[in-house]
Amino acid sequence: KGTEDSKAGKSGLNRDYAFQWSYGKTETMTLLIPNFYGGSSHYEMDTDCETYQKVKNYAGPAQAKQFVKSLPTYWGNQPFTSGPVYAGAIICFLFVLGLFVVKGPERWWLLATMLIGILLSWGKNLPWLNNWLFDYLPLYNKFRTPSMSLVMTTTAMAMLGMLALREIVERKVQTRDTYIAMAITGGLCLLFALFPGIAGNFSSPFDYQMPDWLRSAIIADRRQMLTADAWRSFGFIVLTMLCIVAYIKTDKFKSGLLIAIMGLLILTDLWAVDKRFLNDGHFVPKKRDLVTMTDADKQILADKDPNYRVLNLTTSTFNDAKTSYFHKSVGGYSPAKLRRYQDIIDYYLADHINMTVLNMLNTRYVITQQGVQYNPTAYGNAWFVRHIDWVDNPNEEIAAIGDTNLQEIAVIDTCWRSKVSENLTMSQPASIHLTKYANPGNLFYESESSETGLAVFSEVYYKTWKAYIDGTEVPVVRANYILRAIEIPAGKHTIEFKCHDDLLSSMQIISTIASILIVLVVLMIIVYKTIVYIKENKSNALTDDK
Repeated sequence: KGTEDSKAGKSGLNRDYAFQWSYGKTETMTLLIPNFYGGSSHYEMDTDCETYQKVKNYAGPAQAKQFVKSLPTYWGNQPFTSGPVYAGAIICFLFVLGLFVVKGPERWWLLATMLIGILLSWGKNLPWLNNWLFDYLPLYNKFRTPSMSLVMTTTAMAMLGMLALREIVERKVQTRDTYIAMAITGGLCLLFALFPGIAGNFSSPFDYQMPDWLRSAIIADRRQMLTADAWRSFGFIVLTMLCIVAYIKTDKFKSGLLIAIMGLLILTDLWAVDKRFLNDGHFVPKKRDLVTMTDADKQILADKDPNYRVLNLTTSTFNDAKTSYFHKSVGGYSPAKLRRYQDIIDYYLADHINMTVLNMLNTRYVITQQGVQYNPTAYGNAWFVRHIDWVDNPNEEIAAIGDTNLQEIAVIDTCWRSKVSENLTMSQPASIHLTKYANPGNLFYESESSETGLAVFSEVYYKTWKAYIDGTEVPVVRANYILRAIEIPAGKHTIEFKCHDDLLSSMQIISTIASILIVLVVLMIIVYKTIVYIKENKSNALTDDK
């Protein structure tokens, strides 16, 4: 759990959680052969596949056709994936060729970038390196998808491939180098096309949930997918090699024609694979509603006070974002997860629902299979507490909120003591309410009390949030493991919360300055080249006159 890391004084994600989406070592072959590991967890197959034939025998053609539209063909160790990282067969070929024909330092730093991206993508599959980086490389433990580092790899491969193409256009490449690159990349493709079994057993860790007849059919389809894509990549590499050899040996073969052919081949290769995972079915007309409103949604939206949250138990609550289309949702989905909120889900909402936690999240409505349930005990957007229950660490904090009356008591880690007055208690009634929801990053409240007290806000704490009382910034503390709280003096006040990331603002300024400098440098180069061109033309004209 994330609480264990917090107790140890660490920041960032739990290592096991962060390394879930680690690319397998052999899975790296998807850079060359896209369906090497089965494509995706929900792959659409044709009706000529083995699985369709088997399901048709058991359930009929209609159900079989529907079933093969979303097959779990991916058989790697990632929890799930929407598709492989494919650099392109031709790009891989040009990259390897570039290792032989590109001279100078570019070759080495691009090769190093490519390898670093691969090593990082392996995550938990290369623990001696990635565990050390996770512990000591600044900000590295904030990310939970090691496979994202393959962006570095594919970029470096494309850059070196283009440098290799430049060498070809300038006729600095020998046919021998082309044959070597072909032997390496095409040879790998041919090897797996002829002997797909060396890639593995095509069995997924999740296959145990299937009956034997279905599992064997999907394994057969995975094998066929690898074979077909291996032949496909081999074909593109052979075509590319033949074009380059023809260009090298034939002076009449113009460079413009070679570039056009290469561009068309690369586009055809990448476009066809991309369309498997991002196709017409993923796009809808601009004015079309993405989510259909249900009767439950209509019933809840009849509440004219929009300041509440909804928990939908009729869907995959924490992996489905449809509820958020109409409401402020307790659930939903985001690939960027706050660790502490995930802890709350795991402790109090996933297996059983703790009403105290649901109330502090201001959950006014719960959608169940029986209909909409109204929760009259939701605490609201903010409330004053009578006193503070101090705990020594995050583990004690998350354990305490489950059986504490959080409407009267705020549970706070002792690390926040310096931000709150000692022995802060309230004995008189006080009020606080949301007055303006400008946007998700800017909220306004009004409070009135006869004594200084602590107000808890039903909003998730994060360090980028700033609080202002009557325009003056005040400290924000974390209460009840995930919520915000501030000390408010007696009287009537206006409170504003504003999300402002100092680091992001600084980076935006630096990015803007850098962009301006790049534009200026490009303009200077254009002006310089233009002046040189004009002077050379004048010099040539004077020479011709003489």
